[in-house]
Amino acid sequence: MVTTPHPNRLPSLAGIADVEEASVAGLPVDDNVNMLKRIHYVKKRLYDTMIRHLNRTPEWEAKGAFSLHIWLDAEHVAAIRKRVSEMREPPLHLDKAPDDKLERLMDELLRANTTTELLSGLWFVRSSLLRAYRAHRALTNPLVDHPTCRMLKLIAVEEEETFDWLAAALDALVVTDRGREERRAWFAHLYAYLRHARGILGNEPEPTADEAKLPEPRAAEPFANDFVPRRDDRFADLHNSVLGADEAYADRGREPKERVWALLYKRLREIDVPEMMCSIVAETPDKPWDYYVDMGRQIWDEARHSMMGEVAFAKNGVDWTRLPIRINFSLELNTMLTPDERHAVLYDIEFGLMPGDTGKKHEWETAKASGYGLAVTFHDYDWADEVLHAQIGRKWIVPQLGGVQETLATAKRAFAKLAGSRPDYESLEKDWWERFYAGVKDRPFAT
Repeated sequence: MVTTPHPNRLPSLAGIADVEEASVAGLPVDDNVNMLKRIHYVKKRLYDTMIRHLNRTPEWEAKGAFSLHIWLDAEHVAAIRKRVSEMREPPLHLDKAPDDKLERLMDELLRANTTTELLSGLWFVRSSLLRAYRAHRALTNPLVDHPTCRMLKLIAVEEEETFDWLAAALDALVVTDRGREERRAWFAHLYAYLRHARGILGNEPEPTADEAKLPEPRAAEPFANDFVPRRDDRFADLHNSVLGADEAYADRGREPKERVWALLYKRLREIDVPEMMCSIVAETPDKPWDYYVDMGRQIWDEARHSMMGEVAFAKNGVDWTRLPIRINFSLELNTMLTPDERHAVLYDIEFGLMPGDTGKKHEWETAKASGYGLAVTFHDYDWADEVLHAQIGRKWIVPQLGGVQETLATAKRAFAKLAGSRPDYESLEKDWWERFYAGVKDRPFAT
């Protein structure tokens, strides 16, 4: 076969590197795996830190952002575990700290006392991770270790987005000299522990004698979980038990417009599901990592559902922070039930949303009947998400409790426990739904 030579050669090595770059010896497999294990450990601890802080962090926007970052970190950890398993290293002992000095750094981060410290610490560790990704890719051979390079490049994209949110959040939050000093002091505290660990990858120079003198650790005592949900000072009437929106939606005799506004309020209120789910995850150790990925995904989905409500209210010019967004659900489940009971209740709720005539399909049909296109889109995707969530419950809590009926029976007993222990909440505004709907009833939906 006669071929005609091309005047110019096509790019070699699939375009991932040139010959010079691919001729560098790079990292041995063992060194590579050790570095990946360190990144894996830090990412896993970031997941755990946000899980344990979401309830105690009062700022609404931080709860939503943490929900996303929890899921992203779970996915990144899963990718690293898979890559390690491909490099002659079975994914054993990945749940142990690869370095007690790195463990001390992450233990200190977990002890952040304020939102400023928490966001500053997360910003600091994620900025260190971004440098570690770049350093790792620079050290390894881009041809022989392309799967690692690709993985770290893709993780870095989402890490950058997470980092950017944290930077913007700190700009908004830290506006006083006191706040700036708090941030500076916490940076210095964590930097000392990072230097002690010789960086994320463990390959930085040994700390100097002065650097080796660590500040007094906060992690001298075991970390105390606190799953009481908090809200910032924009919100009031947090225990309002008047279910006006729930009653409006359930009443099929009411006009579709009122019923869809009730649905949008119910979406807004769903921030209490991530709050409750974080307490389940925090108190359910030693599961396969797929469990934490699935729970992270559902935490983010439920936060997105809350954001759907937020978008609808904001788009229509409603100050949604003035509505009574109660914390009763997450407060009661977090403080009165066991983790298995909480998960059983969650599955019972998801199970009850599956029938077409009363569940998520009917919510979507209600949105269609209102003529509000944005609500239709929101509830179309909400329906799809809830089908997934029912599958997550069936995958994890149902086998653990012995089957569907056993899980539903556990939920029934849990509801009875709550009913017998529920305090008498004070509702500051008993006619809040009527007041709200009177203000939007005659206004067309914003498009």
